[in-house]
Amino acid sequence: MASGRLKLGRLHKEVKEAAEWCLAWADHYDVPVTVTSGFRSWQDQATLRRNYENCLTRGEFGLTARCQFPANKPGDSSHNFGFSWDSVVPPQYQDWWTDVRRMAGFEVLPGDLIHAQVPNWRAHVS
Repeated sequence: MASGRLKLGRLHKEVKEAAEWCLAWADHYDVPVTVTSGFRSWQDQATLRRNYENCLTRGEFGLTARCQFPANKPGDSSHNFGFSWDSVVPPQYQDWWTDVRRMAGFEVLPGDLIHAQVPNWRAHVS
């Protein structure tokens, strides 16, 4: 069973429903999924961005556990508006998980495979 579902709570209703659809597929096929993030405050996003920038400065991005994922600036992240969520799966399931999230209508960026967002999410932000 997927863990971390509570992190989907503050997503837009349709986004949460699509994410739950993905997790139901994972549960059906016994694919272990951990939801790591949903909605983020601007402060939380700023913290992640600072860590990302520090990783880049130190040349550690992609090399350490703490420096694995990019982070946009606050206000430039779909997480700040409830239009995305992050999840991890064991490596052998990554391609399958990417396909499931894309079938649900999410955009999964090649350099950020944990992230699933509504395509063109900025058009929904007023």
